[in-house]
Amino acid sequence: MSTDFINIVTDKDRLQKELIFYSLFLMVFENFVSHWKETIRSFYSNGMAIDEETGKYYDFVKVKWCDGQCFTTRDKEKEQQFNRTVFQRIKKNGNNNPKLSMFDWMVDFNLIEREDFDILVKCYDKRNEYAHNIAGCLNQFVTNEEKNLLKSLISISNKAAKQWILEVELPTSAPEELKNSIDKNGKYNEPDIISGTQLFYSLVLENLKDIITE
Repeated sequence: MSTDFINIVTDKDRLQKELIFYSLFLMVFENFVSHWKETIRSFYSNGMAIDEETGKYYDFVKVKWCDGQCFTTRDKEKEQQFNRTVFQRIKKNGNNNPKLSMFDWMVDFNLIEREDFDILVKCYDKRNEYAHNIAGCLNQFVTNEEKNLLKSLISISNKAAKQWILEVELPTSAPEELKNSIDKNGKYNEPDIISGTQLFYSLVLENLKDIITE
C-alpha cells in the first residue's frame, strides 16, 4: 500500500476532491457518448413507430400502404447498415467497439479532427480505468496529465457540438433569419454560438475549477 494511498484516504478534503474528479470525468465522457449516440441515430433514422409485440419504439421504418391504410415495420436491413456505418468500424480485442467506431465516424463527418480521436481513445482507456479500478486509481494523486485530458475532452465536446450546429442544425432547421447569416462558403457570421452542453460544462467547471486547475 503506497504512501500516496494512505495520504489520500486519510485526508477527507483531498479524498473528496479526488473522487469528485473521477466522477466528473466519468460524467463528461458518458454524457459525450450517450449524446452523440442519440444524435447520430436520429440523424440517420427515417421515422419512429412502435413494435406491437415488444411495446418498444424503433426508428428505422419501412412504410407500406394497403387499401388506404399505412402500415409500418422495422427496417432491420437499414438499421444494420447504419450500425455498420457508425458503430462497427473499429474492433478491439476481436469485437466491434461502438464507442471508438463512433468517434471515428465523427472524424469522417468533420465534427472532430484525427488528433481529437486520438485524445478520445485515451479518454476511453482512462474511463475504463476509473470505472473498473477506482481503488487502484487512488494509489496516486490525480495527475496534471489527467486534468489536461479532462480539459481536452470538454474542449472536444464543445467543438463537436458547435460543428453540429454549424453543419447540420443551422442549414437544415434554423429560422430563416439565421439561415441568411450563413455566407456562400457555408460559414456562420455570428461569432457566438453556444450549445446547451457547452453552457452546462461552463457552469459545472466554474464551481469545480479548483479541482481541475489545482
